[in-house]
Amino acid sequence: MEKINKSPRLILLFNLTLALLLILVLLSCKKNLPPTCYDAAYYKEHCEDICTQDCPGITGCDGKHYCNECVMHVNGIKKTE
Repeated sequence: MEKINKSPRLILLFNLTLALLLILVLLSCKKNLPPTCYDAAYYKEHCEDICTQDCPGITGCDGKHYCNECVMHVNGIKKTE
């Protein structure tokens, strides 16, 4: 087998390019994340609630649809205001 001669400059250039791309991806994704409205304390308060099975539908502050307000609260999500 032949050994492939890897230039240290080429390896450094590749690593720097990869690092720059990773930083750009992370920074651009952060702007598009919706604000979270999950509240651990609210979850603890409601986690043992017993919910009915009626399903008129409700939207939480996270933009997701839940069957009813009780189900939304059991998941630690507050109602949109």
